Amino acid sequence: MTGLLGWLSFLQCYFVYFALRAVRSCAPDPEPGQFRVAMIVTKTPSEPFAVVQATLEAMLAQDYPHDTWLADEDPSADTIDWCARHGVKISSRKGVEEYHQATWPRRTRCKEGNLAYFYDHWGYAEYDIVSQLDSDHVPQPGYLREMLRPFADADVGYVSAPSICASNASRNWAARTRLHTEGAFHGVLQAGYTAGFAPMCIGSHYAVRTRALQEAGGLGPELAEDHSTTMLINAAGWRGVHALDAIAIGDGPATVADLATQEFQWSRSLVTLLLVHTPHYLRQLPLRLKWQFLFCQMLYPIFGVTFLLMYLLPILAVVFDVRYAEITFPQYLLHAVPQIAALLLLASALRRLKVFRPVDAPLISWERTLFLMLQWPWVLWGCISALRDSLTGRFVDFRITPKGNTGPTRLPVKVWAVYAILALGCILPVLLAEHLEQAQGFYLLTLFSGSLYTATLTVTVLRHFYENGWPVRLQWRDVVVQTGVVATTATLLFSAFTIRAAESAYALSIGLKSVQIVDVQVNVAGAGSAHRDPFGYRFNFDWGDERTPAW
Repeated sequence: MTGLLGWLSFLQCYFVYFALRAVRSCAPDPEPGQFRVAMIVTKTPSEPFAVVQATLEAMLAQDYPHDTWLADEDPSADTIDWCARHGVKISSRKGVEEYHQATWPRRTRCKEGNLAYFYDHWGYAEYDIVSQLDSDHVPQPGYLREMLRPFADADVGYVSAPSICASNASRNWAARTRLHTEGAFHGVLQAGYTAGFAPMCIGSHYAVRTRALQEAGGLGPELAEDHSTTMLINAAGWRGVHALDAIAIGDGPATVADLATQEFQWSRSLVTLLLVHTPHYLRQLPLRLKWQFLFCQMLYPIFGVTFLLMYLLPILAVVFDVRYAEITFPQYLLHAVPQIAALLLLASALRRLKVFRPVDAPLISWERTLFLMLQWPWVLWGCISALRDSLTGRFVDFRITPKGNTGPTRLPVKVWAVYAILALGCILPVLLAEHLEQAQGFYLLTLFSGSLYTATLTVTVLRHFYENGWPVRLQWRDVVVQTGVVATTATLLFSAFTIRAAESAYALSIGLKSVQIVDVQVNVAGAGSAHRDPFGYRFNFDWGDERTPAW
């Protein structure tokens, strides 16, 4: 328990440290002709051209002279015709076996292999700076100018930018969960890395100096090629800058299933980097960057294990009737609440300075609260899978998150069932474990956790049906099963609160001398009393008026 609290305190200090170091480039606007520039967007066969067309049109509208490129795995005749009419150049490795290898750096079915073909044939030779974007990330006016500004410093090898996945946020709650949660990271935290550390390229869009990329050996391996490319360029002796005001807006995950896939694949890829590739580059990095990259790559495993422990500890306390701390709950709150309040005040001040991305990212929202519940099981599973892959030498293809409007989709059983199991894992021990002597307070703490997972399950199921137009006739079995599980879980949660809440609240309130919210009654001995709790508990909100009835 002490370790968990210490880790959470460390994360708070980490955020404060880098937030106070935040800087932005003060270089003048780049002059036309100062750099030979290309903008390139990647496209896979599964991504509709309508999605990439909006991105290409926004690229063509940028106010700094550049060439616009499409890196298309399999361009159709209509795509080729549209690009020819609009002056867009096409790079395609279709049919070139050399660029469809099973391993990095020219790996098939992945972004780094697609872009490697462009860099090898045109990028290194014809351009000084290349800005690359995912198909759905539409650059806003002035984007390219902001991306080029930091390259006025000859030591800058790459420029990262905020990944704002907000195009579908008004329609899809899954998109809002990550958008709200990562506002500080894509803004002030990344800007803090600029001052002496390494801002992280985010794969949705970033820019590179081609000489730096070539010296680093090209784009990095794995699905997390953005992170590995950042590491390779820093290992080659270059540094990065975060372009806080280079705004491109893309799609977030349309469903919880898409979010789960992303979290699983990102965590799996980062841990694979840690186990397989990072040891080859660490010795080339200065100590502070060694620490940063190791910390960032270990963050997913630490996060997954931390939340697993936070989930299990209250349950184990109830099951085995043990306490983990020799302090009262009010004493714990007295220590914890000031830290949380101070961090919220700092974050609020930073938000008023408009250094979150997006600038209106909320500090507190229900989507942000549920995101952590949605995220950690898939992060943990991704980390475990990466460890297994590294031991077995297994090769795994990655799934591309659908872009654009894909129509009604089903919510996979393996997604919603995870949250149902987590919720029931909290609720059932509280219902079944009786006559606790040491851990009564953990009844409510466990039920609080169960409430979060029940809410996660409920919102996941109901919002999925809502966002898909309530497809009752097409998916009636899903509707019956999933709503039935939600109703059953919620009923069990309510029953657990009804049975255990007063007893647990009494245990947690020990130490509040001036307030008594629970009355304790001694049950009369008699027939069958051997199996009955000797004490009875009921809420009493009479804090001074004797006429107020007990509940």
